[in-house]
This record gives sequence, structure tokens and C-alpha cells, in this order.
Amino acid sequence: MNYPLGKLLGKWKRLRGQYGFRRAPIRALKRLLSWRVRCSFQTTVIVRLPTWRLQMHLPAKWQGIGRDVFAFRENYEPELAYLQNLLSPGGSFIDVGANLGIYTLVASRLVGNSGRVIAFEPSMQSFPLLQKNAALNELTNICAVPAALSEKAGKVRLYQAPCCPSGNSLAPLPSFPERFEYVATETLDDMLRRIPARHVDVIKMDVQGAEELVLRGARKVVASMNPVIIFEFWPAGASLLGLSPYGAWNLLAGLGYRFFTVCSASAASRIESPPTGSAYANILAIHPDNKRFSW
Repeated sequence: MNYPLGKLLGKWKRLRGQYGFRRAPIRALKRLLSWRVRCSFQTTVIVRLPTWRLQMHLPAKWQGIGRDVFAFRENYEPELAYLQNLLSPGGSFIDVGANLGIYTLVASRLVGNSGRVIAFEPSMQSFPLLQKNAALNELTNICAVPAALSEKAGKVRLYQAPCCPSGNSLAPLPSFPERFEYVATETLDDMLRRIPARHVDVIKMDVQGAEELVLRGARKVVASMNPVIIFEFWPAGASLLGLSPYGAWNLLAGLGYRFFTVCSASAASRIESPPTGSAYANILAIHPDNKRFSW
């Protein structure tokens, strides 16, 4: 009796912590109910994001990124809305762990036809939907690459999360079944020699604890271009890969980056140390030599 109640309270706490729920709780609850019905009938879902004139195919599965995008739309994450402050026409955006492509699509609209988006998504669970969503919106400035970024080129196991591809990981979690696919790995430094970019404005990373590996393979790009970096902070995921829990933070701090949490579409707050007491957090890292920002 106590376990289901505790589980329910945990889900409610997570929901209340979502940026999109705090912005519009009643609307989010109505959409979650609608999503449950659609999933029960396995109905194909196309959701609209009118702020950016976008549409997205979403997989009709109750748990995962599809549910959250359906419920929260433009308020999926505050960092998504904050992109409007980081990107402008002609800019360039690197999406590492693109999944279904919500960051890719929004960035594509913001940089326009004269800009460029390079999206990396290794899983064959998600990559076809990433391509499908780019085609649905007739976006021609997106280069989608079916590879994982890391510190060296090669091939690795990508373990498939039981509920949603957004949880796929290079390390098996204790709750994972032994289900995996082999995926190619590349370094960002090497990829940007093959797909030339005059400048990199923003890099977003959501790779389940492997952010330090991505940064190790992007040292030249980061050191020479000082891009803004949005990265998921998940110490437990890094530890499962045998990495320092604070490896990505420490690597960027060593390069002089300053760190912020995004509060809303127009506000970010400086933080001096890594977050505590949270399983996941998104961090905004900005180098003081990046002249677009005066922090």
C-alpha cells in the first residue's frame, strides 16, 4: 500500500518541478490526460509548436520525451525557450544527443536559411524520427549524423532504456535489460573538419553522463571558438561510465567558463558550484571571452 503511494507522490513531485507545468498546470494536466488516451489507442501524434512555426511527430508511448513535449510544448524546458537569446540568423548550433529533434528544430528556425544546425543522434530508435521531423518542417539547414560524439572514433554499445530512447546510455543502468545496439563514435573536432563550420555559437549536450567524453573530443572547437554550452549535469550517469561525477563541469571551469541556471525564457542566474540534491540539472556555460554576452 505504501509503495504505490510513495511512487505516486514521487511522480507528482517530478511533475510539479517541470518548468512547463509551473507555467500552465491545468493545461499540462489536460494534455497529459489526452496523451494517455492517445497512447492507449497507439494514435499517431503530430504536435504543433506555433511560437516557432514547427510541427513534430511524437511516438505514442506513455513515458519519455514524447509525453513531455506533448504536455509542455514550447515550455518543454526553459533552456529551449532561452535559445532565442543565444542564436540569431546566420548562426550555428550543434545538437549532441538530438533524440527526436526538438532543440534541433527550434535552433534551425532561429538561425534561418543562412545558418546551420548539425545534429548527432546515434540510436536507430530515434534517428529516423529526427529526420522525419526535419522533413516535416521542410528544414534544409539541418545536417543529421547517425553517430555518438566521444573522445575518439570507434564503435561502442549503446544500451537501450526500457521506456524511452532519451534514456539510452553508453553504460547499462541497473534497471536496464541487456538490450543494446552498436553505434559509431566520432569526435566533434574531426566532424567539423568534414562538415566545415566557420563558427560554432552554441553546443547542447544531453548524453546521459557522457558529456565529459564529448568535450574531450571537442577541445579544439571549444578552446578556439568559445561557444555557449548547454549540458545536462548528471553525476550518477558519469560515475557509471567510470568518469568523474563533475568531469564536464571541471573541464569547462579549467577553460575559464562561467556557469548559470536558466530560470525562464529571458533570465539566467550565475552559480558558483555544481547543483546538489537533484538527479538531473541543465547547466548553461558561457566563456567570458564570448563578446555576445556581458556577464
